[in-house]
Amino acid sequence: MLKSIVVSSVLFAACASNARGVARETALRTNPRLEMKLTGATAQAFPAAHNPQLPSVDLISGEVRSGLGAVASADVDLCITPDGHVQGLKLVRGSSHDAFDQAVLRDMQDWQFAATFASNLRACASATITYRPSL
Repeated sequence: MLKSIVVSSVLFAACASNARGVARETALRTNPRLEMKLTGATAQAFPAAHNPQLPSVDLISGEVRSGLGAVASADVDLCITPDGHVQGLKLVRGSSHDAFDQAVLRDMQDWQFAATFASNLRACASATITYRPSL
């Protein structure tokens, strides 16, 4: 009898821990979408971003979704160096959710763009960053 109680307890504990593990894995597998729309006269000539990501925003995607809904966006002015690194970044219009805005700026600092042909000129543009957290 004692043996069956111990076995039942172990099985119950295993089931309980697996259920929580699945929920955490599901939360980590969210697939938010990011859209970057360049605006202004130089937008068509602006170098393309290589795989732009917002990992800091992904970490707070639940908070972003509950605070801003299905779509969060911010407008930024950005400049890149000839080798494609972000050199200047300024929030022009925030989302009304400071944590989202700061995470966008933090993540964009690490973005890499295609190198420009001019070896000594920065490329600057305005962009709208739109983030769609997964449900």
